Amino acid sequence: MSRFRLGILTDEVSQDLREAIAFAKHFGLQALELRSVDNQLLHQMEEGAIEDIRLLVEQSGLSICGLSAPIFKCELDVEEELGSHIAIAQQYIAIAQRLNVSLIRGFSFWARDPFEEALPRIVSQIKQIAPYFEQAGITFVLEFDPSVYASNARKVARIVDEVGSPAVKALYDPGNDLWDPDGELPYPDGYDFLESRIRHIHLKDAMKSDAGIEAVAIGSGQVDYRGLFRRLLDTGYDGYLVVETHYRLHSVLTEEQLKRPMGASFSDGGLEASEQSVRSLLDLLREVGAYET
Repeated sequence: MSRFRLGILTDEVSQDLREAIAFAKHFGLQALELRSVDNQLLHQMEEGAIEDIRLLVEQSGLSICGLSAPIFKCELDVEEELGSHIAIAQQYIAIAQRLNVSLIRGFSFWARDPFEEALPRIVSQIKQIAPYFEQAGITFVLEFDPSVYASNARKVARIVDEVGSPAVKALYDPGNDLWDPDGELPYPDGYDFLESRIRHIHLKDAMKSDAGIEAVAIGSGQVDYRGLFRRLLDTGYDGYLVVETHYRLHSVLTEEQLKRPMGASFSDGGLEASEQSVRSLLDLLREVGAYET
């Protein structure tokens, strides 16, 4: 039994939700996070397919802890794309209500200009969608990513603070910091920037060297997960820890797959890598006194 609530992004295991459910139950995970299912992102699915997901997860005894949406992975200054993504945000809110989910993940636009220069425009756009989340009682959790303006925790903290909405908080993914072009240290620096704002955590790991960055199993890379888990125990973190494997044992995910993860080609080989990552995660949690068999 874990002292944390644990989950996994289902398409890191399979596009078949039944396979991902079986995986989660095998490892004693409590929750699923949904991104792509049956080769579709959730907002591309028919209403009947969303209902099928709801029933399947309900019957499994698991919960859905979040929806990994592509909201604002788009151009900041293209009106047509902005309008499309505001509509996508509204679609995800409706899906979250249907699935009884209280968290939706999003981003801060493809990085084109210096962050400080773009910051007021980023804040303005997120302020436009914040009331939709507030009215629905759903939290929009902003994730940092090397391809978008908020490439690290420090920048996410700036955006969250300037938006100033109770419905806009932070998603902390220490593994993403290893790809940060500014070189932010995942832990403790990234965590310290975000601590009071964190509502959700993704887990992945990597090794950074002169040759590049190689994704690896959780605990075998350069994120100080032992330090992080001890800190989370000390602070009483009560959100989810969700495995986002993001590597494969016998292949390498392309830059495009990492920027826009979805579908069968992304999930191929994910089961083995996710097994390795979850086993490694549970070993780490045992080591810090957060997991007992």
